Amino acid sequence: MHTTDLTPAERAVAEALPHGRAVDLRAGDPALDSPADAGSWPQERLVRAEVLAGLILGQSAEPAAKPALRLTGARVTGRLRLSFAEIGFPVALQRCAFDEAPDLYQARTSFLSFTGSHLPGLVASNIQVEGNLRLNDCRVSGEMRLPRGRISGNLILDGATLHVPDGQALYAEHLDVGGNLQAHHGFTATGEIILTSAGVGAAVTIDGARLRAPGGQAFGGSNLVVQAGLIARHIEADGEVTLRFARVGGPLTLRGSRIRNPGGLAVRGSGLNAEGGLFLSRMEVDGQVRLQGAAVGRTLTLDATTLRNPGHVALAADGIVVDGTLRGRDGLSVEGEISLQDASVSGPVHFQGARLRNPGGSALSANGITVGKVLNLCEGLSAQGRIRLTNAQVGSRLCFDDATLAAPGEVALKCWRLEARELALRTAAPIDGTVELRHARIGVLRDNPEVWPAALRMDGISYEVLEPMLPAAERLGWLRRDPDGYLPNAYEQLAGMYRRLGSDVDARETLLASQRRRRATLPWYARLWGHVQDVTVGYGFRPLRAAGWLLALLVVGTVVFGLQAPPPLKRGEAPEFNAPAYTLDLLLPIIDFGQEKAFNPAGAAQWLAYGLIVSGWVLATTIAAGLTRSLRRA
Repeated sequence: MHTTDLTPAERAVAEALPHGRAVDLRAGDPALDSPADAGSWPQERLVRAEVLAGLILGQSAEPAAKPALRLTGARVTGRLRLSFAEIGFPVALQRCAFDEAPDLYQARTSFLSFTGSHLPGLVASNIQVEGNLRLNDCRVSGEMRLPRGRISGNLILDGATLHVPDGQALYAEHLDVGGNLQAHHGFTATGEIILTSAGVGAAVTIDGARLRAPGGQAFGGSNLVVQAGLIARHIEADGEVTLRFARVGGPLTLRGSRIRNPGGLAVRGSGLNAEGGLFLSRMEVDGQVRLQGAAVGRTLTLDATTLRNPGHVALAADGIVVDGTLRGRDGLSVEGEISLQDASVSGPVHFQGARLRNPGGSALSANGITVGKVLNLCEGLSAQGRIRLTNAQVGSRLCFDDATLAAPGEVALKCWRLEARELALRTAAPIDGTVELRHARIGVLRDNPEVWPAALRMDGISYEVLEPMLPAAERLGWLRRDPDGYLPNAYEQLAGMYRRLGSDVDARETLLASQRRRRATLPWYARLWGHVQDVTVGYGFRPLRAAGWLLALLVVGTVVFGLQAPPPLKRGEAPEFNAPAYTLDLLLPIIDFGQEKAFNPAGAAQWLAYGLIVSGWVLATTIAAGLTRSLRRA
């Protein structure tokens, strides 16, 4: 190409390129130099794309020269075709306006910058940049394609605006960035951002970005690998933020962000691995946050976050593994269900003061969760909906102190087969709904009689200590709240605790109450016999009562028979009559003083003798039954 065929602007570029000098075609007036107004620029600022391509591809620099293309403020007409090009020097086309999308398919260069330029798109699949690719402050109105590209330095999109409604604003599957990927300081994208299976050697930073792809992927980072961290604070996203099976070597933060995808997935993080922690605090999310099977190091934070997915699962984190702390404090608000089934948290879980709302459904489903330390659902926590902790294992304390739980007509709190060293149930008010502690294994159970739930299922529960240590007369009211009726194991457990703590009187009273409740479940004849045992010896737990009955009957018999001695059966052969010995002979079936066989009462005295014999047998039988029962429990 001869220089005579070039315009003055193109000739200036041709002369400057071999020496790396800059060519600036701007007028110096910001209002006139905006690439948005390139249509009104004079002919002196037009540069043909084929001329630029010819200069780039045909340049043979002098041995001592350091060539570089540094062009500012030009309008590039036509299509810049550099596919498969080997460009051995930096290319900087800054604050330029392009009529057509540059074609850099499988090109190779040391540095590439379109800073501040306006482009109708960019075709750069398989591009290799041995330095930085700068697209900061660009305005791109067509698809930017970087799939399978390799950038050894940084990819910079700070302040850029990508606008491809209903399409892909940035398509960069399998992109490899050796340094940082930066898209903050006002970065805006209308259209999907696709970074599937991309790799970033340092950090991804998109603080404050505005991403809009309603119904699509506002940020598509499935299988994304980031070595240092993914920083996305205070972003606004309309559409899905996808981090499915992504791996982040440092922290991953969406703190203060607003993500909207109502009725769909707002954050998709199934299989995510966030080694430096996952920070979701102070967010506003419309749609579901899905973290099923994710692995999080250090901490998962949801402090002061608002999650909205009414009637559905708002946070789906089944099977998540947190090697540290899970926090949802300082006003966490959830409309919908939190699902943490089979989750594992090595440290504590804190939901103090959280507001969970899912009426008619589950507010918190954490069946099978394993918590290494405390599980705090206390200090003002409010839950409208069921809380399910079936088969949960808590390393130290499960706390509901000062919480408010409500699921009217349902099981409000289900702790079936729960294992915890301590369970604190001192709620702010009685739980509205049934509490189920069946087959739970608890070290210390702390409660408050003033807020005992109206319905409390406790079949098979096991505990070591109840606090406060109430007398049996008060604790029995606690057992009577079981809607399943009489459950002998619950009474045995309570009595066993009293015995371990040295309160035998309370233990006996508990077991006596157990027999009385059992009596109501028996047929009429068994109930009658039960009443006899209760009145006579208190089912064997009040043996002194039997002695009192025997003494009273002995006095009656002695007085009656002493006033009117019965005649002997055989005169001259009978021993001398002794009223007390005769009465004892009638009362005690296993003792024989020789009086009963020697005398034969008649009339009313005979009926009294029959009554004493029957009473003796009854007392003897009930005493034996009571002693047998007591010895069996000893």
